[in-house]
Amino acid sequence: MVSNSYLDKIVNRIDLSDLEAEELAIKIMNGDIPDVVVSAILVALRMKGEAPSEIVGFVRAMRRFANRINAEFAIDTAGTGGDGLGTFNASTASAILTSIVHPVAKHGNRAVSGRSGSADVLEVLGYNISIEPLKAYELLKKTNFVFLFAPLYHPAMKRVAPIRRALGVRTIFNILGPLANPGGTRRQVIGVFSKSFMPIIAEAISRLDYERVVLVHGEPGIDEVSTHGNTYVYEISGSRIEEYIVSPEDLGAKRVDINRLVVSSPEESAIRMLRASKGFDRDVAEFIKINTAFALYIAGKARDPRDGYEYSSQLLPQLIDRIEELVKYNGDESRFRYIKVMTKCE
Repeated sequence: MVSNSYLDKIVNRIDLSDLEAEELAIKIMNGDIPDVVVSAILVALRMKGEAPSEIVGFVRAMRRFANRINAEFAIDTAGTGGDGLGTFNASTASAILTSIVHPVAKHGNRAVSGRSGSADVLEVLGYNISIEPLKAYELLKKTNFVFLFAPLYHPAMKRVAPIRRALGVRTIFNILGPLANPGGTRRQVIGVFSKSFMPIIAEAISRLDYERVVLVHGEPGIDEVSTHGNTYVYEISGSRIEEYIVSPEDLGAKRVDINRLVVSSPEESAIRMLRASKGFDRDVAEFIKINTAFALYIAGKARDPRDGYEYSSQLLPQLIDRIEELVKYNGDESRFRYIKVMTKCE
């Protein structure tokens, strides 16, 4: 079997080419490979270390199978997940906040290895995450925001979803999610689970059709911009890759210990998001602003991340009203009112 020959190569620490990886991914998504072999492939890839060529091949396969919409004019703020620290979902909050001034097509899923995925948080807030492709474009044009729930846009992924959940650890599919936005976004902020993995993802991105992408990994090991310590950044513009490091002070932000940003559930993430907007949770507010800074920068709404931080500080008080507006167009207003009462923000 082709899958077994590729598994043998991976086990022997031989990287697959773009074409080999694409063929393997297509077979996985078509259901041509038994679950036990798929599990072995995913674990073996992780143990070997996924190569840029393998990421490129898998991404191309995912895009081939996806239900696409035209959202190239939007940005995305997705993370790989898999850092295991259970912090507040800053990428979702920053996506909503950025959508006040620029279109955002947020690609995401429920939590796999973490506590609070973007889909989970949005559902708690009352936002309808099950938006069909035909409605998604219309919603994006009307409201400047849409959530693209991965299972609806990547139906072939149903094949591997139970396997990923059973494994409960990061796999190559965590990496692929942010790179397979079905809207075809060409500008993104992508949180990365590991500093050592950033150059690998950066190289893969430079071989895909992006305009500009910023990869971030924050101390002490999160797939977000950090208020705790330094953030390591790879900025990719076409085939050019630039590396730099920023501290909270570089952006004008205050430091917040990572332990003050840990949440236990999507409900806690939603409540803290609303409280931050009203100025009642300053720790989460800093976390949202410092992540929104990069989203505004990548969207072309800020000269640099420091300028983006200043702009995000001006926008943050509007976050709660922005969420209410989005839920009104597409969601359950009674659910949002309930969460709003729970925050004691009335």
